[in-house]
Amino acid sequence: MNDRFSDARVSGEPDPEVRLSPRPPVVERLSQYSRVEQREILGPGDDPYGVAYTGLRFRSKETHFGVRAADGRLIAHTGLLPVPLTVGGTDLEAIGVGGVCVAPDRRGAGLAHTVVGAALDHGRTSGFRYALLFCRPPLAAFYRGLGFREVAEEVTVEQPEGRLALMPLRTMWRSLAEGASWPEGPVRLRSLPM
Repeated sequence: MNDRFSDARVSGEPDPEVRLSPRPPVVERLSQYSRVEQREILGPGDDPYGVAYTGLRFRSKETHFGVRAADGRLIAHTGLLPVPLTVGGTDLEAIGVGGVCVAPDRRGAGLAHTVVGAALDHGRTSGFRYALLFCRPPLAAFYRGLGFREVAEEVTVEQPEGRLALMPLRTMWRSLAEGASWPEGPVRLRSLPM
């Protein structure tokens, strides 16, 4: 049969003009994520996220999502953590997003969009109205591309011994619920940052 829907060749060999698209990445919920898994993605290093200069102490995430390569190696990650905060005098809870990373040899393939998207979907279905993250200034454009907006007000976070610290990183938020708008006013994270 030789029509526009069938291959005129009958040899059984694939047509060299037909290119199969790569398998889309599959995001899985990880049962654990520690420094071992972090090194699997990013390699060794004392400051993999480039935030040691802040002098801040951060909380570990509680829920983790990842993407694995065909060989089983973890190549992308995003973590989540519920965070209590006060914005302009209004107490609320957001899902904190952090620990976003992609293996250097896999960057540019959309894995960060995929794994962050799955994490945000989880936050949404868990009932959170807002997602919140902190990032270095050069990464703000990436997160804006995911629908995050910068918090314009001053942001303070808790640190050990009850100390409060100004957040030197960019603070960004995103709505996870229809009609959820960010309240006006200064932000106080009532915990260690994530």
